[in-house]
Amino acid sequence: MKPMEAYVKKWYEALDNGKLMGMKCNRCGAYEFPPVPVCNNCSSTDLEWAEMSGFGEMVSFDFSFQLTPNFAPYQSTYHAMVKLDEGPTMISWLVGVEPGKFDELFEKLPLKVKMEVQKREKYSYPVFRIVE
Repeated sequence: MKPMEAYVKKWYEALDNGKLMGMKCNRCGAYEFPPVPVCNNCSSTDLEWAEMSGFGEMVSFDFSFQLTPNFAPYQSTYHAMVKLDEGPTMISWLVGVEPGKFDELFEKLPLKVKMEVQKREKYSYPVFRIVE
């Protein structure tokens, strides 16, 4: 297995400590997620690590009934598309919602969410929970 790139390793280490990290452009102030070395807004390479709040809005979602073999031990789940308060959009698991709530959730979009860290095997992952 190829070793993890340094910036990816740094991202996972921060997540292990409960922090969602991205890159912030020192030229235009845009946040990049996932962390990349070039700003997608202004093409600057003057970026630095910045902690993001973990808050955002779930703007879309889907429900996975069939899981790939790697995720077979986990229950069917919702996947949320979240626009983070800092600007970037990411997709991750939505936790704390029972199956069968698809229509009810859809009618309420967009919904405020907060990132939590969930450990699965040896890695930590950002997941989202709806906040009232």
